Amino acid sequence: MDTLTKKSSKSNEMAPDHLIIDLRQGELDTDIPKAESKRVLMKIDLVVMPLVVISMTLAFLDKNGLAYAAVYGLETDTHLVGQQYSWLGSIFYFGYLAMEFPNLWLITRFPIGNYMGGCLVAWGACLCCLAACKNFAGLATIRLLLGIFEAALLPCLLLVNARWYRRDEQPLRTAFWYNTFAGVFGGILSYAIGHINGSLATWKYIFLIYGSFTIAIGLVVFFTLPNSPATAWFLSEKEKRVALIRVSENQTGLGSHKDIKLNQIFDALSDPKYYILVVFVIAQSITNAGITNFNPLIISGYGFSQAKTTLMATPQAAVAMVAQASLTALTLFVPNIRCLLWVITSLIALAGAIMVHVIDQETNRNASLAGLYIMGFYNVPWVLALSLQTSNTSGTGKKSFVSISIAIFYAVGNIVGPQFFLSSQSPTYPLGIGAMLCCFAIMAVTGVLYFLVCFWSNKKRDKLHGRTEESMRVSAGLEADVDDLTDRENLRFRYMY
Repeated sequence: MDTLTKKSSKSNEMAPDHLIIDLRQGELDTDIPKAESKRVLMKIDLVVMPLVVISMTLAFLDKNGLAYAAVYGLETDTHLVGQQYSWLGSIFYFGYLAMEFPNLWLITRFPIGNYMGGCLVAWGACLCCLAACKNFAGLATIRLLLGIFEAALLPCLLLVNARWYRRDEQPLRTAFWYNTFAGVFGGILSYAIGHINGSLATWKYIFLIYGSFTIAIGLVVFFTLPNSPATAWFLSEKEKRVALIRVSENQTGLGSHKDIKLNQIFDALSDPKYYILVVFVIAQSITNAGITNFNPLIISGYGFSQAKTTLMATPQAAVAMVAQASLTALTLFVPNIRCLLWVITSLIALAGAIMVHVIDQETNRNASLAGLYIMGFYNVPWVLALSLQTSNTSGTGKKSFVSISIAIFYAVGNIVGPQFFLSSQSPTYPLGIGAMLCCFAIMAVTGVLYFLVCFWSNKKRDKLHGRTEESMRVSAGLEADVDDLTDRENLRFRYMY
């Protein structure tokens, strides 16, 4: 404790390299009373978690806002024709894709709270500017800028997870911040905004209200989200030490990000789990693009009014929110069921897509609408896959490369997805629903393949090197962190599935 105290007094932030030195020298006492650890965790949850949850909710609200604006006449007022609305969904991700590599450098050079807050303020201003657009060129330019500013959010929140939470605490927190609250509240808010009797078109109020609120939250995040536990204004000096020691037990994030080894990138490229994840991410992102950009437009085809259409879109998000929270919580109590839940929820979403695709909307509107709501299970496999990637990937270079890849292919899928929704097929979009149907099937297959690779890898290691007891795994993991070993180099590493 004394060593850590001295280092905290010298600098307002402790670098991971210093922790590694302490671990090597055996100077860091990691024996923390459970009650004290829980108290610190509660403080972190009360401050950090609301900030990151509302930040990601605003990002989703922005994406859903475009679809609700379309319901209220954006396409007509801005003279969009052909596939131009679909391109507005894709153009966002061109900006998102372009900023991924710069963000990996920027988030290591600026305090995470300041950087996130600045990006929130910038994209809030862009949202307000959308209300002033009169044509496709203006909308496309602002949507590109939105992608650039929002691209920082996912890598920042993954970094928040690593800096503040233990590995076993991360899946449920990921489910909270990668949420569908925006889908629920966005529909209700859009319904309320639809009843504003002002001088502006209704869709403009959506962007002005969302944008103003995003700017306000950005300022709060800028000034209140600490960079790490060592700089937490809401923790005492003793609690800061406890928070730092807590995350030092993760055994996956102590290596220096400046020392990326090329052999670890080749390790990832020769790992079958990498390619399974790539295929999954592309397939899931295509379904995400369809639901995010076209869900309200599909519902409008059921014959509801503009205001009621926005309200009727909320149950799908509610299904996703409840399924995501409950099933992710289940993984805390039942080990190695993430792949099973990944496959089951993909198949449930597939069943919903089949219902929407084959049931006639006019003669069986309620059954078709139920299928649309069941598709809300599509988000559960994404959260589970993200948590598995975090749990099963070790080595600084490999983790960084896989994380970059996920962000890149996420953008690729969201660029491709809207192009399956042809304006000539509105509002039923049979090609778009068919593409989502195929992607749900692919998601289920990748879940099975990921399970098989992890299961047989564990069996092979048990056979060659013997079973590894839990206490030995902690020791092995600590050694792997200090030496920056990948999961494939550390033969005592066992995969979760």
